[in-house]
Amino acid sequence: MASISPLDTAPAPNRQQLALESGKIEKPKNEKELPVPSRKHTISTFSGVITLSKAMVNAGVFSLPYAWKLGGLWVSFAASILIALVNWYGDYILAKSAQYLSKKVGRSSLDYGHFAKKVCETSDIEFLRKHSHAMVFAVDMSILAYQLGMCSVAILFISDNMVNLFGDQIGGTLDQKMLIFSTIALVFILMTNSFTNMKIVSFFAIVSTVFLFFGSFVIAQYTIRQPNHWSELPAYTDFKSTIMMMGILTYAFEGQTMVLPVENKLAKPENFLASFGVLSITMVTCSSFMTFLGFIGYTAFAQHVGPTITINVPKDGFYTSVNICLMIQSLLGNGMAMYVIFDMFQNGFRTKFGKICPSFPIRVADKGFRVFWVLVTYLMVVLIPHLETMMSLVGVTAGTMCALIFPPLFEVIVFWTDWKENLSTCHRMFKIVRNFTAMILGFAFIACGVYANMVTLIELFAKPHQSLTD
Repeated sequence: MASISPLDTAPAPNRQQLALESGKIEKPKNEKELPVPSRKHTISTFSGVITLSKAMVNAGVFSLPYAWKLGGLWVSFAASILIALVNWYGDYILAKSAQYLSKKVGRSSLDYGHFAKKVCETSDIEFLRKHSHAMVFAVDMSILAYQLGMCSVAILFISDNMVNLFGDQIGGTLDQKMLIFSTIALVFILMTNSFTNMKIVSFFAIVSTVFLFFGSFVIAQYTIRQPNHWSELPAYTDFKSTIMMMGILTYAFEGQTMVLPVENKLAKPENFLASFGVLSITMVTCSSFMTFLGFIGYTAFAQHVGPTITINVPKDGFYTSVNICLMIQSLLGNGMAMYVIFDMFQNGFRTKFGKICPSFPIRVADKGFRVFWVLVTYLMVVLIPHLETMMSLVGVTAGTMCALIFPPLFEVIVFWTDWKENLSTCHRMFKIVRNFTAMILGFAFIACGVYANMVTLIELFAKPHQSLTD
């Protein structure tokens, strides 16, 4: 996989970049002196907010009430605010570093992979310059794991809802039902991932957005009308369950990998990080909605809340149709998440495969490439057929890497020289200590999260659930 990288097809640097890197012109001393490269095919600030909000809010939000059940009412409330702030901080310094580096190397935009490569190549540290591909590999593998996890969660969400609606008609244990409905979902997912036209993918995104907001509104209004049990609920639980809860909350911010793509497309990049810009509006809106849904869902259904709150609504005609709409939304969302993987690796795959099998039809190879990754997500579902555990595991690993490990590391490397020249020693040390503290906490969270999820998986396989709300 290391050789199949989107960097193989990176755009050629412009004259300004070559001049800067060769030393023919003097490098600017700080960000304000850097020229702003022009951008093409841009979007407005409003479109940026809508796009990033849709990326942040997906089917994962319907599992937030279950996360609150794992963590307890008030610990979950505090954790929701804390994780929202951590995600905002990581996204902010990531975008800030990318904007600075884009100006420095004379490019209008940098995606996550190219950004990681340029971070190392422009560093004053020789070791980083020599091993830039190792950093790119780490970033690409984290994004790959995150996207595969999102696709697996989509299959599990569909399967959980199908078990809830139709499981009584086929019989068998819960795990057997999950396997059957996951296989049925796989057929439709293979169909949606066969489309390569970007216009069709964009149409899927529009339909998915409409279904998501419609379903969210219907479920929220039903939930808020239920009797409230907040005074009866525990304020906190045990350590393992709390870590699981934090993993699900981290996963719920599914748009971490979309921060740079959205920033890259803005007509006015400065509006992304402004006080009332794209990032701040998106994070406040999405985190408020997530906290609201988690609170009302847990206080309404208490200990009976399911891995996804959609299984707690009635099974009548109207709510069943809403559930079906949300399953379609997840089906289409799976295709969009897979598109990120295809976009990252398909060009490199074509190049390598063409050299190995030059006479083999490339269109057939492309289809096989897509089927392979879909089957990988299906295998993940078969191995971990539990929505809440899959979300937590993805959140504490790839989600934490993208939110709390890479952004602080990149900021320190990108601004190292600038901080030495323009900041006092105390101010510079504060920034460095702050970022390394965030990274240490991130690695500790990964270690605790993997341990908690492994213990939970062992318990689940030792004593299988008999129903979705066990």
